[in-house]
Amino acid sequence: MSDVSRPGLTRRRFIATSSVAVGAVALPRQRASGAVDAGRGRVRAFADAVFAAFQRHRLVGIGEAGVHGLQEHHDAVAALVADPRLPHVVDDVVVEFGNARYQATADRLAAGQAVEPSDVRAMWRDTTQSPQQTWDQPVFEQFFRTVRAINWSLPPERRVRVLLGDPPIDWTRIATRDDLSAWQVQRDTHAASVLQREVLQKDRRALVVYGAAHLLHWTPRAPVPQSAFSTVSIVEQQTGERVYVIAGLVPMAGDPGGLADRLTSYPRHSVVPTAGTWLGSVDAGRLYPLALRGPSGQPTNAMCGVALSSLIDAGLYLGQPGELTVSRENPATYLDPAYWSQLQRRNTLQGGLVDLDAYRREQPVRLALPELPPSLDCP
Repeated sequence: MSDVSRPGLTRRRFIATSSVAVGAVALPRQRASGAVDAGRGRVRAFADAVFAAFQRHRLVGIGEAGVHGLQEHHDAVAALVADPRLPHVVDDVVVEFGNARYQATADRLAAGQAVEPSDVRAMWRDTTQSPQQTWDQPVFEQFFRTVRAINWSLPPERRVRVLLGDPPIDWTRIATRDDLSAWQVQRDTHAASVLQREVLQKDRRALVVYGAAHLLHWTPRAPVPQSAFSTVSIVEQQTGERVYVIAGLVPMAGDPGGLADRLTSYPRHSVVPTAGTWLGSVDAGRLYPLALRGPSGQPTNAMCGVALSSLIDAGLYLGQPGELTVSRENPATYLDPAYWSQLQRRNTLQGGLVDLDAYRREQPVRLALPELPPSLDCP
């Protein structure tokens, strides 16, 4: 009988007894260079890399890059959540796509209790990001349903809890743009408080599934204002707890710096460390640009010249740019008059930033890579 299936095995004992096995896992050799060498570091399959990280860290961040709803990214996350090792290692998964006001709903759903569909949808529809991000793409509901499914056969003490990381905004009380802004500025501080209160203070371990920008280790070389601090940087500064961050490697349009070309020899869903590797020396400004206003008033990319190893611990290769796809909302979702009215009110309140009619049209699934404006390109 393996350690994973041994009755009564705790998360702590699983991590201790499996450290040698997980630590030794590496991908099959790739071409002549091999999967492990001085320039590439130890390359692992995604799940193996995550479990190896939990040997030394209580928090492991999985950062989505390129666009929210990237199908290949969420395929990797779904496979990770369904991995039989997960309940022995992870206590909680903290997600960006859920309003903390509905934490009780998330707990009931994850425990396999009866929850009305309208209550489930409210978790992701009523975040501070509506309507710019409705989280109505199938991958987000699939995540909650997958956790529910894996918990079904587990005893209560081993079930994985989903923690909703977005601030507990009540949209019925939002009447002005200032009302909304007061909640939006709390996104990273609130997520950091959830991690401290529900995970670290309870001596638990958690996956943190968020957009990559919220998980970067801000570096002193990037003059980031305090208001732009990431969730990870807040946790690390306030607690001293080091978070291991694996972020998606999705290049900007045109592949500045040739990142995609260098990744062609790697298998999809492989994780490449940044410490002491070619990936760590990549200019972060061409992968995770940060626009700040310079002395002359013109926008500048604060990440230019910052080594990627300063921001993330490893990169997740999902495939070449032309292979990447996006999970798309079902246009019929927005034919519900009550929901459509909510989206219209929220959009009007924010100055009509979103073309809501686009939600009612079929959208292409091929990922359109984000453009890096010439003014933000790095020398």
